[in-house]
Amino acid sequence: MTPQHRTIFALPLTFFGFLMAVAVSDLGDSFRLLALDLWFYESSTDKEGARLTLLLASVIPALLVAPLAGAVADRFDLRRTFIATTALRGIISLGLAAVAHSLGVGETAIVLVVASAVASVFFTSSAFVFVPRLVKQNLLPRANGILESMTWALAAVGPAAGALAFAAWGPAPSFLIDGASFLLSALLFKYVLVKPVKEVTDQRRARGGVRQLAREFGELLQGVGPAAAYLASHRYALGLLLASYGVTITAAANSFSLIFLIAVDLQLPAEAFGLVLSWNGVVAVVAALIVGFIVRASGMQTLYLACLGLFAVAQIIIGLAPNLFILIIGVALSALINAPYNVAVTTLFQTSIADEYLGRVEGLDVSVDNALRIGTLIAAAAAVATWGPRSVLVVSGIVALVLLIVGGALMLRSTGRSGTTRKSADRSLTDDLANPSDS
Repeated sequence: MTPQHRTIFALPLTFFGFLMAVAVSDLGDSFRLLALDLWFYESSTDKEGARLTLLLASVIPALLVAPLAGAVADRFDLRRTFIATTALRGIISLGLAAVAHSLGVGETAIVLVVASAVASVFFTSSAFVFVPRLVKQNLLPRANGILESMTWALAAVGPAAGALAFAAWGPAPSFLIDGASFLLSALLFKYVLVKPVKEVTDQRRARGGVRQLAREFGELLQGVGPAAAYLASHRYALGLLLASYGVTITAAANSFSLIFLIAVDLQLPAEAFGLVLSWNGVVAVVAALIVGFIVRASGMQTLYLACLGLFAVAQIIIGLAPNLFILIIGVALSALINAPYNVAVTTLFQTSIADEYLGRVEGLDVSVDNALRIGTLIAAAAAVATWGPRSVLVVSGIVALVLLIVGGALMLRSTGRSGTTRKSADRSLTDDLANPSDS
């Protein structure tokens, strides 16, 4: 048996190589994200404006480039996308460290945040497509559960460590750690993931010059329209996504408002934001593993809808929390639901969308998701300044409940889900991995 066909928990070793590379970059990224949050918050007199600027710089690129990123994920070699985008994000983070050390918060920092967000969109779209092509469909809950538990395990460590590092040394060391982690991750993608045979063909095609590149770019854009038409006719997927946008809205409300609830309403140090996020991760990691290994794919829809209902309740508890103890209870409930929700929504999405459309439909979803996120952030900025952070948190929970009712009704009334072409995709990827070319 070749290494490419060996398994752990019935999952191929290549999956765990991918997991290791993602874990390295995610750990560093948790330092960067927390450092950015605290750096912008504590360096600005207009804290609401600075917070809004940072968050918009992080999400607007996804709104604009996600459909193209999804088309790239459907068409081009995923391994090369992983290497290029991860290395680029490492270089950008090292640039942020230099800016934090010498210039401080300003236009240069915003440009680097935007550039990192663009690279992140291309990486995320390709990663979303990679797992269902590598893993058998009945094992997707397990694979997504392991990925989710790894993400939350790092979230249990990174934000708290990042908060301590920021309090001791400021933002620059956290950005250095992030840059080093991304460069190491790029090396892991290069040497842990096997180079597929078809990449040689891609390299020959890349030598075709600017005209060939322009033609292929046009074909990428033309592929977005059919994907949109496919999604418009897919009632089950529309309901699934509509219900999920309640989580988008609550997440955006939290990302803007929670730091103000902690620092202003509860009169706690801003660094407590990192400790709250770490507590979130501690609770979520166990839930993700349990769901991934125990819940069958057939039970994912029920789990998904139940999680969304509890999400709304947790959000309202967070908004109404009179002290840190109740806030931590609300955060714990949200975290307990968050990991199973992510496993369920990812698995349902990956198994209900035909493989040839998966990347492009995911790109369209990311664009809509980030349009909603931008609208929520702008509304939250105005509401926090006028009525305080609690109003934003509670109202977002109510909106999530309404979207759950409408989206859930669409899902339950759907006559069925579109078939997938996962079998052929699994076969082609397995063939590539079993016949590596020279690196």
